[in-house]
Amino acid sequence: MADKKFLDAMKQKFSEDPTEKTTQFYNMGGWTQSERKTAFVNEGKEIAEKRGIPMYNPDIGTPLGQRALMSYQLSTTDTFVEGDDLHFINNAAIQQAWDDIRRTVIVGLNTAHNVLEKRLGIEVTPETITNYLETVNHAMPGAAVVQEHMVETDPLVVQDSYVKVFTGDDELADEIDSAFVLDINKEFPEEQAEALKAEVGGAVWQAVRIPSIVGRVCDGGTTSRWSAMQIGMSMISAYNQCAGEGATGDFAYASKHAEVVHMGTYLPVRRARAENELGGVPFGFMADICQASRVSPDDPVKTSLEVVALGAALYDQIWLGSYMSGGVGFTQYATAAYTDNVLDDFTYYGKDYVEDKYGDLCSAPNNMDTVLDVGTEVAFYALDQYEEYPALLETHFGGSQRASVISAAAGCSTAFATGNAQTGLSAWYLAMYLHKEQHSRLGFYGYDLQDQCGAANVFSIRNDEGLPLEMRGPNYPNYAMNVGHQGEYAGIAQAPHAARGDAWAFNPLIKIAFADKNLCFDFSQVRAEFAKGALREFEPAGERTAITPAK
Repeated sequence: MADKKFLDAMKQKFSEDPTEKTTQFYNMGGWTQSERKTAFVNEGKEIAEKRGIPMYNPDIGTPLGQRALMSYQLSTTDTFVEGDDLHFINNAAIQQAWDDIRRTVIVGLNTAHNVLEKRLGIEVTPETITNYLETVNHAMPGAAVVQEHMVETDPLVVQDSYVKVFTGDDELADEIDSAFVLDINKEFPEEQAEALKAEVGGAVWQAVRIPSIVGRVCDGGTTSRWSAMQIGMSMISAYNQCAGEGATGDFAYASKHAEVVHMGTYLPVRRARAENELGGVPFGFMADICQASRVSPDDPVKTSLEVVALGAALYDQIWLGSYMSGGVGFTQYATAAYTDNVLDDFTYYGKDYVEDKYGDLCSAPNNMDTVLDVGTEVAFYALDQYEEYPALLETHFGGSQRASVISAAAGCSTAFATGNAQTGLSAWYLAMYLHKEQHSRLGFYGYDLQDQCGAANVFSIRNDEGLPLEMRGPNYPNYAMNVGHQGEYAGIAQAPHAARGDAWAFNPLIKIAFADKNLCFDFSQVRAEFAKGALREFEPAGERTAITPAK
């Protein structure tokens, strides 16, 4: 039997050999085979008795557990968990990943410094910047600096809120208090650090983290407003300005509009979401938020698939799972991309094929011949595995699960070959068509809507379609309504940059801002963090225990 990366998971999930073609049903013990669902039943009974309203009772609907309720191995880890533990409501790590993105905004200090020096004649030095940063780190969690009789937030509830700065000027960075500095030289490999510093230059940028709880109670659109208010007040205090002075309007404009990088763009009114909501986060941003490229620069597969995992959990489980579905959501669709080492096996196969045939990564011709070659090879390899190992077919029991995993492997592998995300995307669509030819269908009705029309605008750039993949996102036409695509698109957007060793995929400021050890979620090891969340070992921020009764 060939050495397949997914075999250990298959042997753990099922009692039969992975190559067996028959199994048994209806004698699994129903929901009692699941420790988590058994606990849910007991908890539901307690809650029902306490509140007087019936609650969780799996016997009320179609009997559950007629087939094996599988465990799931978080890919690249040794952790096996139950599927329920990967629902975002049950996984604090997945929640915190989104919290840490939604509560982040990047704000320049350059316009403000120009106003101070050129309009007000106030010298800006490393010492004054440090003083300002002390002030804003007091204010950003929700504390007062220039107002009297202001109510303030409890530090225990908002302890995850802070502000750091980064710059491409090593001399300036060295002279600012290191507690407030995101050190590019320390966080990135040397070549990546030099490229990032050259791009940033002498500009100074703030990575602002507002409290997680603010994003939960309010929304992503609050992030820049909360940030701007505290920045404005801190500027007034640190540089001894009068609150009503004309220059304060310039500070406000700079911190709200002129030098602001949101994590997500404003969505159209029909979707009614402000900035910093998941529907507006471009795939290239998601790639740069993920930090695997700086800790695993020599492993483009791992780098790309960590992005897939992050995107699958956030785009599919939270964004589409809530916006479109709710309740049980789209967990089952998304987890196929980051569990059981299946996508890893398919993609490493593709990478090896590319290196064997073309030599170095990114050296194949960037044309349709390469798409047809690599995309077909990887798609057929993946389809063969589902034929050879029925346990794998049972693991990915839905056509849309198989479609997303097969196409993601084909897309990433082709992007490795060409060094271009567009040809990677073309291979994604090709794999969809090959899969449909072999199995006669992909997923649920309408799953492949975007795949049937997507190939027509891979290489055409027009005002409402055909953007470079890094610039597309959940709000891109045709992408807004189909699960099992968006996280994979983000991984394909990362793939050519990972293969080439680029320091970032789309926005260097975002790449630097998330290279931060003080963030609650470690974006360099997404799947390992999800595993901690599933095991209930992840410590989230923004908890309310400090303001609730002790138990």
